[in-house]
Amino acid sequence: MKYILAIETTGAFASVALAKADWEEGHVASFEIACHIEGHDRFSHLQNLTPQIRQAIEESGLSIGDVAVIAVSRGPGSFTGIRIGVSTARALSQVLGIPCAAVPSLEAMALRLAESQALSDDTVICPIIDARRSQIYGGGFAAGPNGELQPVIQPGPYTVTEFMEAIQAKAIKRVSFMGDGIDKYQELIEEGKPAGCEITYADEAVRYQDAQTVARIGAAMAAAGELCDFAELEPVYMRAAEAERKLKEKQKNG
Repeated sequence: MKYILAIETTGAFASVALAKADWEEGHVASFEIACHIEGHDRFSHLQNLTPQIRQAIEESGLSIGDVAVIAVSRGPGSFTGIRIGVSTARALSQVLGIPCAAVPSLEAMALRLAESQALSDDTVICPIIDARRSQIYGGGFAAGPNGELQPVIQPGPYTVTEFMEAIQAKAIKRVSFMGDGIDKYQELIEEGKPAGCEITYADEAVRYQDAQTVARIGAAMAAAGELCDFAELEPVYMRAAEAERKLKEKQKNG
């Protein structure tokens, strides 16, 4: 039995999960969440993440040295949140001498909805994260032949209009949206809904990012030999930060 410490800081609320799992080459033999700590203070990752990790370890009756893999949601999402989560994972990985699983945030979100709500087989799960200025980070995922999630709409930065056009171009008939992009852009989503497309929205209880599915994907990545060294762990922002964008515009305009 091995323990995976999972970190999720790409959304408004940080969460931590400690999972125990067994895996062989390409196969997760067993998986169980041993402890799950949810944050309740918006964007307080810097203050709360380390205490959350400590609490998860202590409540599980373990020591930090029992952890075999650090799984972290690598982005996209909140720029500051991603930096805090990835930096914490890198530090723990380096100190403990254990590998990391760099988990795609949108895929982890989609898995949460797939595991939590009964959806029809032809439903495409579309996690969307608010990127401001009517932009989102989004992707579309559908269940594959073995139940695994496969991308139907490639994860990336979109305007809401572009994302709805991608749904139309793929002739998708059923979509379930999740993520804080719903909170900001539901009206635009409804306005851009393709004819004949049925749209639903994830319940708030499972709408946002969570460390439990980060842990589950981390176990699958470990089984597939897709772990990395702390020095190879990199955040995925998908676009330049606001400050960087403004600086480039200022330099361009002289």
